[in-house]
Amino acid sequence: MRITIVNSFFPPWRGGAETYVYNLSKHLQKRGHQVTVICSSPPLNPGVHRVNGVTVKRLTMLARIYGTPVMPELAWTLAREKADIIHANFPSPYIAFLSSAMSRFRKIPAVLTWHNDLPPVTTAARILVLSHDRLVLPFYLPQFSFIIATSETYAISSPILSLAKNRVVVVRNGVDTVRFNPKVHPDEIRSRLNLGESKVVLFVGALTRWHRYKGLDVLIKSIALLKNAPSTPRLLVVGGGELLAEYVRLTSELGIRDRVIFAENVPDDDLPKYYACSDLLAQPSKDRSEGFGLTILEANATGKPAVGTTVGGIPSVIRDGYNGLLVPPNNPKALADTIRKAMADDGLLKQMGKNGRVFAEQHDWSIVAEQTENVYKRALAAH
Repeated sequence: MRITIVNSFFPPWRGGAETYVYNLSKHLQKRGHQVTVICSSPPLNPGVHRVNGVTVKRLTMLARIYGTPVMPELAWTLAREKADIIHANFPSPYIAFLSSAMSRFRKIPAVLTWHNDLPPVTTAARILVLSHDRLVLPFYLPQFSFIIATSETYAISSPILSLAKNRVVVVRNGVDTVRFNPKVHPDEIRSRLNLGESKVVLFVGALTRWHRYKGLDVLIKSIALLKNAPSTPRLLVVGGGELLAEYVRLTSELGIRDRVIFAENVPDDDLPKYYACSDLLAQPSKDRSEGFGLTILEANATGKPAVGTTVGGIPSVIRDGYNGLLVPPNNPKALADTIRKAMADDGLLKQMGKNGRVFAEQHDWSIVAEQTENVYKRALAAH
């Protein structure tokens, strides 16, 4: 099968959708398919590259509108692509619209992965989201044979997906259970960061304005509420972006600058070690902009539990008390209380970590690729 996957960016650009496209394309190629990824070029130069047997066509980015790269060559590239199926990724209305148009024009079936609804990050953005949902979405959504939702919770709760529920198929995100595994040694990172015997809460995510919904500020405030506890945990933040200085300033204002380590962007090869050196991952997302929470699976695969909020797709990934704990969003006290209780119970942390590994193994990317392949086959048959 000749598969063309379209996304805003591709690694080394970091993000959940980018991790999804990278792993999915790699495993589809392993299954014998001819896979091409079309994306914007940053952080590399435009051109054609080969990554794990996958052809990656990086196009020139003219601008970014609402976080979405505008690629003037995209329509022409899709028009010339020799594909049996087109797989677009949202939240990029630009990519979804052009992919649907080329699907209709060339009579090639298309599927769409709906990672999350458009996040209304500002008042102006809220107006844009409303305009998109009411005026633009009806033109392209019907063209997709199937719409992949990455969690049952999101498939049910999204007002957009409810409009096309007869075409929505749930295929959960995956994790590389070889790369992330409980045998990864934490000693190197713990020594490098001078963590000693401290308990560690880990946060992994981009520190950009488009990712405020990740709730790092809520997590920092929760750690501040624990600063007088007998054994205050250290907070380890992995990720970079333009809001780094803002978060550093917040830790200083709250008097916990010495309890928080900002590791910024770490090498990909080292990322599993950061999970390994932690005791608990925190995913304190604020709203339904969080479609899944890939970091939860990565932590679970490493044998670590997670605490997350009851928003978006997170309740489909964390089974409360099994592989992690759930708390209400935007509530530093509830998050602090849950972290305190978890850190005081090593047996609970260990058991949830073991359960998390079992859960992660059920969501290896090889399984996700096979399930996605079956969606393609259904789309081709229906077409």
